[in-house]
Amino acid sequence: MKKMIVSTERVLELIAAYGAEPGAWPEDERAAAMELVATSPDLFEAALEDARALDQMLQNEQVPEPGPELSDAILAAGPAPKSASGGVLSGLSALIFPQGVRWPAGAALASLMMGLVGGYSYASTGVSYDETDLAYYAGFDVELEEDWLGVE
Repeated sequence: MKKMIVSTERVLELIAAYGAEPGAWPEDERAAAMELVATSPDLFEAALEDARALDQMLQNEQVPEPGPELSDAILAAGPAPKSASGGVLSGLSALIFPQGVRWPAGAALASLMMGLVGGYSYASTGVSYDETDLAYYAGFDVELEEDWLGVE
């Protein structure tokens, strides 16, 4: 592992930004900075004292509880909820696609429903497969032998 070298200016920046506690300094620079502070404590004594005083002052500071006015202001600044306007189509869409119309399972459900409705409507007509095949072949002008179809 490569040993990191930290300058005196960088250690002073770390103390000013993160405080006097080395545990708050960035992990990749911490060991090198602590080594430099240990070898030259006089260079950093004033900065460490100032940072400790600031840390202590921040720990003793009482943060006031936010009032209801702040909550109201935050909620008022947020986006407005979608309007519930719409008709039967939007209600049906919300029922079929509960996660939104772009939901992939909604497309699968729509395909399944179309297949079921188409299959049921075909089966309920009473048309046999032979009659359907004959209608298909007649519509596309396909000439087939009678023996192949099995129709007399």
